[in-house]
Amino acid sequence: MSRLPKFVRLTVEPAIAVVFLVLWIVAEVGRAHPAGFWVALALYAVAIGISRALPAVALGIIVGVPLLQVAGVLSPPESTTWPTYEAAVVVAFVVGLTATARIRWAAIGAIVVQAVLVGVAMVYRGDWLSWIGARGTGVGVSEPDPSAAALSLVLTGAVLGLVAWTAGFALHVNARRRLDQELIAQAEAELAVADVELRGVKERSEIAQEVHDVLAHSLAVVIAVADGSRFLRNARPETSGEHTDAALREIADTARSALTDLRGLLEALHDDSSRPQPALSDLSSLVARVTAAGMRVSIDHFGDPRPLTTAQELSVYRIVQESLTNALKHGGGHPVAAVSFAWQGEGLALTVVSDPGGDAGAVPVPTDAAPRTFGIQGMKDRAHLAGGWLTADRDDDGAFIVTAFIPTRAVADASVSAAAGAGAGAGVGAGADAGDTAAEDAA
Repeated sequence: MSRLPKFVRLTVEPAIAVVFLVLWIVAEVGRAHPAGFWVALALYAVAIGISRALPAVALGIIVGVPLLQVAGVLSPPESTTWPTYEAAVVVAFVVGLTATARIRWAAIGAIVVQAVLVGVAMVYRGDWLSWIGARGTGVGVSEPDPSAAALSLVLTGAVLGLVAWTAGFALHVNARRRLDQELIAQAEAELAVADVELRGVKERSEIAQEVHDVLAHSLAVVIAVADGSRFLRNARPETSGEHTDAALREIADTARSALTDLRGLLEALHDDSSRPQPALSDLSSLVARVTAAGMRVSIDHFGDPRPLTTAQELSVYRIVQESLTNALKHGGGHPVAAVSFAWQGEGLALTVVSDPGGDAGAVPVPTDAAPRTFGIQGMKDRAHLAGGWLTADRDDDGAFIVTAFIPTRAVADASVSAAAGAGAGAGVGAGADAGDTAAEDAA
């Protein structure tokens, strides 16, 4: 959790241990001490050095040294050497700061036990009372109570150890909180970046879909008219001039319309409100263009039309446009399409049936020829966004049928999602998914 490099963090405690050992050696040089003092000093230096890497062993050393002194294995503390017990304060701080939760909480008990053992060792094994001048103060002066002196030392040692432990633990909590805040800030930043990227992907997909809807239809009409004029010139040269002029006018009008739509789409990238969107009233122009390209189109209306939202009208227009475009591309030399609007129940039931007209030249597009199809899936997406549903499949006679349901404005405003779910449940059967492959082939 520290901002220091790992190498530096791992060398802090060993460095402190070396300083602790060297200072004590310098301070006690020239004085005669039993071997037990040097052993205890070395053990305390080791405890400080390993307090981060091996906290349990370090705690065992600071408890074990006074225990061995009380048991008589090591020589008791002396008047100038008892401050070596301060090594326990350093170990308590490091354990509170860096140890795992289980060892950190166990350290509280070790600190208390160490304080008790130090108090006993200094009063009963050492000569603490004489060091502080509490003995031999004169006749008539009562002898100090060793138990009270030991208790005082125990309390002092426990308080010092627990204060050091608390300071280390407080720093640990603060570092942990800071780390959590950094992680949260990093996660929020990553989520913000992901949100921007997702919005970008969504916008690119919408732009690609809109460009497909605008250009695919116009180019299909241009190609059909151009091919028809070329075939007519070869078949009936005497009438080719008049028909060529009409074909060129139709190509120019279609290209001009596509250019206007494309320019509006590009302008909409800067201002969505500035671009007029196609509506149901524009379907007559759409039908006129595909009719001029050689397709026979019939439109039937059933029931009384009810209002749709602007977005729903755009969806209906694009669905009809894409259906007629597919029929024009894959309908052979004599494509035929029938469009029906049935205003029944709670919305518009739209059906577009395209028939190749018995032309053997109608060749479906292989699935692998268009790895990313905007046609069929785009129509489904538009229907779902309008609160409805759409299916597309071939029947047994080879005709391609697009069926869609768009709820009326009142239903859509009340609950678009509920209408979409209800429409999908009513209109999408088990065979709809099975027909997706064939539908994509026809796109």
